Amino acid sequence: MDALKLENVGVRFGKRVVLEDVSFSLSGASSTALLGKNGAGKTTLLRCVLGIVKPFSGSVSVFGKKAGTVEAKRLIAYLPERPGVYERLNALQNMLFHAKLNGLHSEVAKRRSEELLEKLDLGSHTFSQVHTFSKGMKQRLAIARTFLTDSPLLLLDEPTSGLDPDGVSVLVSLIKERVEKGATVLIGTHNPYFARRVCECAMLLSAGRISRKGSLEEVVFQKRVRVSVLSKLNEETLKHALNGRPFKLLDQHQFEFCVKDKEDTAKVVETLVAQKLGVVRVEQAESSEEDFG
Repeated sequence: MDALKLENVGVRFGKRVVLEDVSFSLSGASSTALLGKNGAGKTTLLRCVLGIVKPFSGSVSVFGKKAGTVEAKRLIAYLPERPGVYERLNALQNMLFHAKLNGLHSEVAKRRSEELLEKLDLGSHTFSQVHTFSKGMKQRLAIARTFLTDSPLLLLDEPTSGLDPDGVSVLVSLIKERVEKGATVLIGTHNPYFARRVCECAMLLSAGRISRKGSLEEVVFQKRVRVSVLSKLNEETLKHALNGRPFKLLDQHQFEFCVKDKEDTAKVVETLVAQKLGVVRVEQAESSEEDFG
């Protein structure tokens, strides 16, 4: 059974389309990066899985259960981009309160809480009120809280925000440990270099669509081809010319698409020439950090 399945999901806020026809599934012990620039729709997608945002089309299920139901929520551990912590409680109280909400036995909760606080370098602040914490300390507390339960599906939204290199290393270790125990992890991030440390697979979300998916190396460092033509382009023309292949329209005379190899490039260019678009230039480039940040 799929841990997470999205089928043709679309989300609108007013007239603005935020997600469009998003489909994918995740299963088993795995860690997948959901890459994309700020505003690409990563947070909205994660909120759809939680049932916080309702799609106007398509469906989302968690281990076969409809997203947003009590049954589905019980299977998810979620780290939001801006995690809320209880400022007037101390670190341990924050952990124990979260454990109680999730039905974790008090003795087990206390032991796990102390272990996680120590691992995240908050052991000496166990009884300190959280309003005295720095941003990075609050982020580490939120991470500790997220990993407190044995939820089979983890959703992490920009988890490295506010962390120093040591904190990132601990986070990497926690994610790997959880995957080894069989969990499915989906990480929303604009940082492909962090993703490279913990993820085998990746998806690139661009303007509300999954434009690429596959192994992390394929998605992040896949070859792109930029084509310049004499004809005036629009999305419908390119969809037809490229036979459904994902593309990025740069302006009325330029667009980019991804290729596997030189033979693939030649095949697509041959099709474009046959479409009489007036191809004047074909150049190759690799994905850069700008695609994600």
